[in-house]
Amino acid sequence: MDEKAIAFKVVRNLIFLLATIVVLWSIRLQVIEGKKYSRLSEENRIRRNFDPAPRGRILDRHGREIANTRPGFYVSVVRAVIDENTLSALSNILGMKKEEIIEKSQIEKNSFSPVKIAHDISYAQLSAIEEQSDAFSGVEVGVEPLRNYPYGDLFFHVVGYVGEITCEEIEKDRTYILGDYIGKMGLERYYENILRGTNGVEYVEVDARGKEVSKITEKRSIPPTPGVDLITTMDLALAESVAMYLEPYEKAACVCLNPQSGEILVLYSKPSFDPNLFTHGLRKNEWDALNNDPNAPMYNRAIMSCYPPGSTFKPFIALAALDSKTTNNEKRFETCTGMYRLGRRPFRCWKKHGSLNLTGAIINSCDIYFYQLGRLIGIDTISDRASRIGFGKRTGIDLLNEKQGILPDRQWFEKRYGKNWTQGHIFNLSIGQGDLLVSPLQLACGFALFANAGRIPIPHIIAKSDTTFFTTEISLEAIEIVNNALAGVVRQGTGTLARVSGFEVCGKTGTSQNPHGDDHSLFVGFAPAENPTILVCVIVENAGHGGSIAAPITGKIINLYLNDLQPMRAENQWTQAVHD
Repeated sequence: MDEKAIAFKVVRNLIFLLATIVVLWSIRLQVIEGKKYSRLSEENRIRRNFDPAPRGRILDRHGREIANTRPGFYVSVVRAVIDENTLSALSNILGMKKEEIIEKSQIEKNSFSPVKIAHDISYAQLSAIEEQSDAFSGVEVGVEPLRNYPYGDLFFHVVGYVGEITCEEIEKDRTYILGDYIGKMGLERYYENILRGTNGVEYVEVDARGKEVSKITEKRSIPPTPGVDLITTMDLALAESVAMYLEPYEKAACVCLNPQSGEILVLYSKPSFDPNLFTHGLRKNEWDALNNDPNAPMYNRAIMSCYPPGSTFKPFIALAALDSKTTNNEKRFETCTGMYRLGRRPFRCWKKHGSLNLTGAIINSCDIYFYQLGRLIGIDTISDRASRIGFGKRTGIDLLNEKQGILPDRQWFEKRYGKNWTQGHIFNLSIGQGDLLVSPLQLACGFALFANAGRIPIPHIIAKSDTTFFTTEISLEAIEIVNNALAGVVRQGTGTLARVSGFEVCGKTGTSQNPHGDDHSLFVGFAPAENPTILVCVIVENAGHGGSIAAPITGKIINLYLNDLQPMRAENQWTQAVHD
C-alpha cells in the first residue's frame, strides 16, 4: 500500500474517532447529565430571592411594644460577577475594607448567590450605590425587616437581642439561610421558634452580571409569614421607674414579681447595653470591648450573678428551726453583747441587742442570736429546709443561662474542706454569709413562700392563664410566725425606710460582705401584707447597708406599683383578654 493510502486511512480513522468522541460527549452532556446542566443553567439564570419574615413583636402586659420591626436597607454582592473597580468603590461607600467584603461574600458556597455584606445602611450610602448602579457589577440593595427596641437598654437582659446567623447555627438547623437573623439571648433566643416566622420566596431572572432582569411568572412567589407576637407579664412603667431609682448606682439588680402567680413584672440588671447596636452588626474590636468590659454589661445579674444573701437569709434559718420544732418563737439564747466566741474566734454583731426572742432577732437582725440558732438546728436541717424552698436550684424561669447558686450541705462542706470543717461554717451560713450563694431571682422566689402561704410559683415572663406551683411542705404555723416578724422589720426594725403609705410592707434587710470591695446592699419586701400582689428584691453592689440603700428603693417601687399604677393594674382589658 502506497504512502498516500496509508495517510488517508490514518486521517479517516482520526476523523472517525473525533466524531465518535464528539457524539459520545454530546450524549453525555444532553442525555446522561442533561438535567444537571439544565439545573445549573437555570440556577445561573433564575435566582431565588428570599423575602425575610418580620419577627413577632414583644409586648408588655398592657400591650406596649418593647420589641418590634422596622425597615432597613441592606447591600448584597454576587461573588462570581463583582469586579475590582466595583469592589473598590463599594469599599469606600460602606467604609469597609475590601478584604472584609470578600471574606463575607465567601461564606456562601454558590458564587452566583447574593450574600448580604452590610445591614441598615444610611440613606446617603444607598444613594451613592444607586447613582453608580449601572457601573457596578454584582451589587444589589434592598429592604429587609430589622429588629427594633424602642426602649434601648431597658429590657436588654430580658428581651435579649438578635444577630445575623452563623454557619455553625445553620449546620444545626437547615431551615435557616445565610442572612437570616436569629435570637441570641433572652426571650429572643428562648422563644426563637415562635418569633421567627417563615421567609417568603420570589423567583427572578438575572443577566450575566447578576442584575435582575424580570420576575419569573411561571414560578409562583410565596409571601413571608410573620412571627407570632409574645405578650409578656412585664410592666413598662414600673421598669422605667426601677431604672430611674437605680440610676445613681453602677451595678445593681432588681426583680419584681407577683408572688401569687409568678408573673415577672420587672427583671432589671445594671449596667446594660442597647441591643439596637447589634442590628448593624458589631465589628470584632467592638464585640471584644463589650465582652471584656469589667462591668460586664452583657451579664444578667438578676439570674446569673450569685451573692451571699446576708441577713435576708435569716428568715429561712428561723423557718427551719420552727418547722423542725427544734425551738419556738419564745426561745432566748445568750444575750447579744456585740460579740460571741466560738473557741478562740470572736463572731461579731453589728449592734448590742441584749436578750431577744426569735421574732425580735429577725426584726433587729441580730447576728449573735442566729449564730446560736444555726448551731442548735445543725447543717442537715438548714440545708434540707433551704433546699425544699428552692435554694441551690434553678427556678425554671423561661430564660436560658440561669445560675443555680450554692447551697452547702454536709457533703458539700466535707468535699470542700475535708473533715476539718467547723461550727464556724454553720455560723457564717446562719447569717447568709460564707459559702452560700443565691441569685436575686432565687431570693425573690424564696420570699414568695412567706407571701403566698407556703406555695412558691414558678416564675415566668410570658403571659399564661395558669400558674404552676411547687409545694415545700413547710408548716403554715412556722410561716405565719416569720411573716409577722417580717412585718415588724418594716414597721419598727431595720427596714423602716421601706414603709409605704396606706399599705403594710413585710420584708428583710441584708448587707452582704464582699471580699472584693464594699458590701452589697439587699432588701426583699412584699405588700400588702394580707394579700400580697407585688414582691420586690433589690441588690445594689458595693453600696453598703441594706436598710439605708436597698430598703428605700424597694419602698419606692412598691409605693409606685400600689398607689400610682393601680389604675393600670386593675383588670385592664389587654391582660384580661390574654387570660380569657
